[in-house]
Amino acid sequence: MSSIIKFFVAPDNAAAASVVESGPGPGFESATYGNFDVWSTLEEWESLLMDRDLDELIAGEGPDVVSGDDTPLVLFVPSDLTKALADAGGEMLGRIAERWIELQSEDGEAIDDDLAHELVGEVAALAANAARTKSSLYCWIC
Repeated sequence: MSSIIKFFVAPDNAAAASVVESGPGPGFESATYGNFDVWSTLEEWESLLMDRDLDELIAGEGPDVVSGDDTPLVLFVPSDLTKALADAGGEMLGRIAERWIELQSEDGEAIDDDLAHELVGEVAALAANAARTKSSLYCWIC
């Protein structure tokens, strides 16, 4: 389980990798959360938003590690997931948050309803900004 998770927008992998030791600072638009499994979260969101089989996503390689070996590390959020988050409307994001809460509960993990909606919404806003600025979405884990 991660202790600090920051989703952030960066122009490219090199810029994203530069924050691996200290995390994204004020020069990066970011959203900070903690204590959830970001690997499974990205797979679950991709499955829900893009109607992909979750078991196949879990069996796959998962998000690309841009920098770091264990923790801290920087992950590249897949471009198709970033686009899907950016394109999703408020109603869709609400449904994704609700279903994500259910999936977490099935795995024995409780996530607060308000927090889940806030997190999905903030990450979607970051994804929209990444798409608008022709940048990418990343996740720093420490």
